[in-house]
Amino acid sequence: MKHPKHFLFLAMGVLLSLALSAPASAAGPWKFSQQLPARDAGITLDYPMAITMDEQTRRYYVVDAGRSQLVSFNQDGTLHAAFNAGGRLDRPIAMARGSKGTLWVINRGANELLHINVARQKVDGYSIGYPDGAPAFPAGVAVDEKDRLFILDGMRGAVLLMDDNLEISRQFAGENNFQGFRDFVLKADGLWALESSARKVYHFSMDGALVKVIQLSGLEFPVALELDAGGQIYVLDRRTGIVTAFGRDGAKRFDFLGKGKRHGQIWNGTDLLFDWSGRHCVADEGSGQVEILTR
Repeated sequence: MKHPKHFLFLAMGVLLSLALSAPASAAGPWKFSQQLPARDAGITLDYPMAITMDEQTRRYYVVDAGRSQLVSFNQDGTLHAAFNAGGRLDRPIAMARGSKGTLWVINRGANELLHINVARQKVDGYSIGYPDGAPAFPAGVAVDEKDRLFILDGMRGAVLLMDDNLEISRQFAGENNFQGFRDFVLKADGLWALESSARKVYHFSMDGALVKVIQLSGLEFPVALELDAGGQIYVLDRRTGIVTAFGRDGAKRFDFLGKGKRHGQIWNGTDLLFDWSGRHCVADEGSGQVEILTR
C-alpha cells in the first residue's frame, strides 16, 4: 500500500494540471462589475443588439431588437427611459447619437434609416442607395465628432460616409477578395473596421486612405470590434463568447469571458463599448443583458 501522502501529492498535481490547461478566457484582467438592466430596474431586454452612450449625462443606450425599443439606463443600471418612436421602431439593430441629441437608428424590419428628433417627437425614415440605383442594407451606424454620418452596408460590406443629403460621398472597403465588414468604430485616428471572414482589422484615415491591415489569429466567428484609450484592439468572438485583446501588430495580448449565461460569460454576444470610465461593456442578445466589466 502506498503512503497516503503520495496520493495527496498526486491529487494536487492533477488539480494543478487541470488549472494550467483551463482556457485563458476563465481568467484575464477584466471582471464583472454590473449588468444592464439592474435586477430591480423594472424592465427586461429581449435581444440587445447594440450599446452606445452619452458621456455628458453618463447614460447608456441599448438597442433592443426583440421588443423594438431603445432603452436608456443611468450609470448604476437603473432605468431612465424606454422609447419606441411612437411604434415606428421595427426590430432596430443599431443606433448613433448626433451632437444635438438626435438619433440615427437602423430599422431592420423595414430596411430603413430612421432620424429621430426626440425633443420634437419627429421621426423620418430614409432608404439608402448607391449612385447606380442599387439599394444598401444598413447594418450599422456611427456619427463622428463633426456630426458626419457613417453607415455599414450589410450587403456589400462597405462603410459609407453620407453627405447632408444622405447621398454616399465616400466608401471604405477592403482589399482583393474582400468579403465585407461586419463591424466598425470611429476613433480620433480614423475608422477601424472588422472583416470577419478573413479575421482582419482595417485602419483607414478619414479621407478614405488605407493606413494598415492587421491580421488576427485564434478567432472562430468575430462579430464586434472596439479599441481602448491606449489603442489596443478588442474583438468579440460570437461562437466562443471570448473577447480577445490584440496589439496593433496583431499579436494576441490576452482574452477573457467565455461561453455561458453566468456573470462573466457571454452566450451570443453582439457589441462592444468602452464607457466614459473605461469600463468594458458587452451586449449579449443570448442572455438579454449587457455585461459591464472593470479591471
